[in-house]
Amino acid sequence: MRKLRAIVCFALCLAMLLPVSACSGGHGYRVIDEYSGEGSYYIAFRKGDRLQQYVTAAMEVLASGGTFRSLSTTWFGENLVNIKGDADAMEPLLEEKPDRFVTVGIDVTNMPMSYISNGGYAGFDVDLISYICGYLGWGINFYPINIADAEIELNAGNIDIAMAVPEADKSSDFDYSPAYLTSQYVLVSRSGSHIRRRSGMKGKTLGVTVVDEDVLYQNEKFVKSLGSVIYQTNTDGLFQALRMGEVDGILVSSVVAAYYMK
Repeated sequence: MRKLRAIVCFALCLAMLLPVSACSGGHGYRVIDEYSGEGSYYIAFRKGDRLQQYVTAAMEVLASGGTFRSLSTTWFGENLVNIKGDADAMEPLLEEKPDRFVTVGIDVTNMPMSYISNGGYAGFDVDLISYICGYLGWGINFYPINIADAEIELNAGNIDIAMAVPEADKSSDFDYSPAYLTSQYVLVSRSGSHIRRRSGMKGKTLGVTVVDEDVLYQNEKFVKSLGSVIYQTNTDGLFQALRMGEVDGILVSSVVAAYYMK
């Protein structure tokens, strides 16, 4: 009987610990709630530019071989790339494939998608397009842009490709690759914090990047429940503010959260 009681006690203790472990997140952070519905990231091209066909075909070939799965796991700790693989996608295009350089627009404030590190460009999008251009045998130049100005930069001829164009910013005036990442916005707190759900942010300070202000105000009732909102210019600054206790929670995309929590 004593042994049975010990087993039951152990089981009860384990049951009490499991929910804490499940919501603890990783690397000092936890996702406390979803904030908005899913949205996808695309690569944008000028309308009618055959560059779109070659890049899309290369994406499908590389996806079939597991290149993007490995890349995503390295950056995010799991496979978040949802490109349909096709090992033969490039075959119909090989005879007319040009040799060329492409100029790729990236937003260097959009860590971990693209940013500056040690004087060079780094990030998931930088690696993604580098694999694609490497497969095609093309040279590549990176050109810093504000992602909100992707259409302007494409129209001006400053870039040939714009990376990480969100679904909300897609325009019928341009061509796009298939969606390569799907994300949604989430609320994140420190894993050691008592804030474990959205209601815990009432009267607290929320951090958000300037570019995501419109997303935040999709729920004005939640915004009104907050004590204050602090804006950051980039995602790295956002997580630093959370880590240092300058804010109680932050609003970020689930892809960004996966990177910092992996």
